[in-house]
Amino acid sequence: MKKEPALSRRRFLLGASVGLLALSFSVPFAASERTEVKRVEVALPGLPKELDGLTIAHISDLHYGFGKFRNADAVEEVKAVVMAQSPELIVFTGDLLDHTADPDWASIPLLKGLKAPLGVYAVLGNHDRHFDIRALKKSFDDAGVELLLNQSVGLRRNGHAFWVIGLDDPLTGSPDMERATASVPSEDFRLLLVHAPDFVPRAAHFGIPLQLSGHSHGGQIRLPGIGPLILPPLGKEFPMGLRHVPGTGTHVYTTCGLGTSIVPLRLFCRPEVTLLVLRSHT
Repeated sequence: MKKEPALSRRRFLLGASVGLLALSFSVPFAASERTEVKRVEVALPGLPKELDGLTIAHISDLHYGFGKFRNADAVEEVKAVVMAQSPELIVFTGDLLDHTADPDWASIPLLKGLKAPLGVYAVLGNHDRHFDIRALKKSFDDAGVELLLNQSVGLRRNGHAFWVIGLDDPLTGSPDMERATASVPSEDFRLLLVHAPDFVPRAAHFGIPLQLSGHSHGGQIRLPGIGPLILPPLGKEFPMGLRHVPGTGTHVYTTCGLGTSIVPLRLFCRPEVTLLVLRSHT
């Protein structure tokens, strides 16, 4: 019997090793594509009792035009997940489009169909700044979503006033907290929407109790025992989850977002729809 050449055996072993490695990651990659609903209770000392139990659906970083979100069906699935949570308030914290998207897509009312008793509000992300802002503003309007560019809106729940404040993107725009809060009473509860989570020390300076952000994608690709392989500027200090800013009364929640950027995949970092429940007790 002819003996198999050693080189052939090495190729076989190399091929088998690569195959096993691909197989070992295929299940985590597949699992990492499924949207996860995270219910997060946020205890905020000093939250008015009238706002206790307020539910907020938080989504971010759709990056339409890249990866999973290249067609309307994928967006519709996410919107159905959001609406199934029956939130009182819905917020979107930026990067509606990926910077590689067709410029004409800035006019598509992607978030149309999202509705909540207290409204739907959005801010811009750094990728959104690659597009015509007037077209984006119109697309949000057509979707029934109020885009807040250094603006605030007053709402009421159980007869008590509170405010949603939305800032321009800190990386590519001109966030102006002074302008956005000029008419907001400091004693009222204020919820801040801003794309980049590492803006939060500035929010704390203004006494904001809660900031909601996206941008980091939670790292998008995370490895067990290591964490995220890479994080973007202004997304490194508070990259995911609920965090308290030391020495302040300010909290920030950073969602892992929905879409992808740079590479069209996630690993150990699932797309996220967050349902935040505000609590006035500690």
